[in-house]
Amino acid sequence: MVNLNILLRGQSNAFLLGAFNGSTLVSRVQSLLGFDGVNDTVTLEFQHDAAVANTVYSGTSFLTEWLKLTAAGWQVGAQEQGLLNYINGLSAAQKAQPTAVVWLHSEYDSLYGALTPALWESGVRYDAALVRGAYGQSAATLPYLFVSAIPYSSGTGTGHQAIRTGMEELSADPAFNAGIAARIQDSDMTWDNPTGFGGSHMSFEDQRIASIRIAASLAEEWAPYAKPGSPVALAGGNIDNLGPQVIAASVSAPNQLMLKVQFDAASSLAPLDAAAAQGVGWTIFGPDGKATDGGAAALAIGAPDTMYVSFNGVIPAGAKLYYGWGYGRLEAANGTGQGHAVYDNAGLPIWVDAHGLAVGGGAAVAAAPVTGGASVSVGATGGSYIATAAAENWVIQPGSGHAVIDGFDPAVDTLTFTGIARESLITWQTSSTPGLGIAWNPGDGYVTLPGVGTVPESHILIA
Repeated sequence: MVNLNILLRGQSNAFLLGAFNGSTLVSRVQSLLGFDGVNDTVTLEFQHDAAVANTVYSGTSFLTEWLKLTAAGWQVGAQEQGLLNYINGLSAAQKAQPTAVVWLHSEYDSLYGALTPALWESGVRYDAALVRGAYGQSAATLPYLFVSAIPYSSGTGTGHQAIRTGMEELSADPAFNAGIAARIQDSDMTWDNPTGFGGSHMSFEDQRIASIRIAASLAEEWAPYAKPGSPVALAGGNIDNLGPQVIAASVSAPNQLMLKVQFDAASSLAPLDAAAAQGVGWTIFGPDGKATDGGAAALAIGAPDTMYVSFNGVIPAGAKLYYGWGYGRLEAANGTGQGHAVYDNAGLPIWVDAHGLAVGGGAAVAAAPVTGGASVSVGATGGSYIATAAAENWVIQPGSGHAVIDGFDPAVDTLTFTGIARESLITWQTSSTPGLGIAWNPGDGYVTLPGVGTVPESHILIA
């Protein structure tokens, strides 16, 4: 017989999830592990707003109320003491059982625009030492699983981002033992007003979605306890709990990036809904701090780990890519958030490291107009080209980079791919600037033909 404990932490959104979807969280973990809920069980350790013993307390800041920073360092506040009282009230047997902290605490701390990841991490490390000590466990046996900062409408962009960055930095520290349990920026946030999207609290369905995602992370964390024949055991201990991570972004047109993703236990990106196809959530920041939002997005045809995002401006050299930066709720024109992320085929949302992902390939540069009737070699640096009215043959090699050919006439112009297999070619319709995109040896290079719908097969030559 095994019992596993979930210590639920946070303020009002943690309270709502625990009160209204706590049973969903528990039953989902049990199902993934093959527990019957009688002999082998999962227990939610959850008590809210209690005077002397609590795991959750509404309307409170972790960094200024649960803890207090003084000249002498961190000090325990009333809510933190209530948490320690709760843990100390558990039986010795329960405290010795496998336990994981599920952390939803971010709302009020995101109010502080000057918050730094280092300060937030310092507070969490102090808290973790107290919590693990109260259980009589170590970092190795009691992990912290963070729900990436909830999009809180009153919070600041920099505050949200500092918390998400801190969560990811602690998750990258093997000595601390943490992970990201879920991302929930595709949320409606309508608990207080069913039609008032973007409020302070997750709706019931937001909570349910979050619970299912958290459960996957808990089940994978507890994979050694999975029963034979359970979903976790059948997957060899690796189920899809992280979602697809963008691991490379390269310039494919002056205002467009090609993104490559790394899957967890999925195999492809799912079709985009209308909001995701409009580029919702994507942002690039230039070295000067100027932000440019996404304007359109499309999946690559024939490359399940590749997509393209067009931005509402030229991509500068030295840019960094973000998804759901800051407040980051993935909001459609009608205010809704659910369903508007880019998802993998297991239903988990895409993500980019909170530090931002450096854009490769440099900014697209203009080239001199070509001369009529020429055979033009697209150079290794790619760039932007201007076609003339005369027939032209554009020669592309494997290392030709990322090129844009304005004025390409599919009736008379040709593309010659040298050393590139025809079966490696991938085409897609670009969105922000309508036209045709053609990629080869996915990841090597791309050519964009603005205003072009198709190129006849007879005008695509292989040499």
